[in-house]
Amino acid sequence: MTILDALLIRPEIPADIADIAEVTRRAFDRTKGEEVEMVANCRASARFIPELSLVAVLDDRVIGHVLTARTDLHGDTDNSERPRRALLLGPISVRPEFQRRGVGATLIRRTLEIAAARPEPMIVLWGRSEYYPRFGFRPASDFGLLPYFKAAMVYPLQTDLSEYAGLSLPD
Repeated sequence: MTILDALLIRPEIPADIADIAEVTRRAFDRTKGEEVEMVANCRASARFIPELSLVAVLDDRVIGHVLTARTDLHGDTDNSERPRRALLLGPISVRPEFQRRGVGATLIRRTLEIAAARPEPMIVLWGRSEYYPRFGFRPASDFGLLPYFKAAMVYPLQTDLSEYAGLSLPD
């Protein structure tokens, strides 16, 4: 039996907040806590989607977390009627001792399943271009979205995203 067989993926509950902060802090130990602050700020905002703040639980212990929130694409100020909504994936945090064992991938796959039933047309992220394509993410430039950096990626939740071409991913 692997840890994935015993892993429970569920939406966060209030009792998880401190554990999520600790998992995030440990997963991003080279930063100055920006990701912990990002999660807390999102949770306190109108962008927060409770069913898309998922935890990975093993033996009653939170070992991973992924956050997906509402966001807006930017640009094209001449046309305020143009749709701009999207979902923003990240950060994804896994306790260091459980990294590279499929926990993050399991969190991402469950996020994609839940997001497929939502009204937003796409999920955007800034991430490693060699990692996220395995889940169906493609360069933003494939959809005419900006910027044209390899780290700017899109997971389409609808087939035609042409009406978003020329818009930019959030910073």
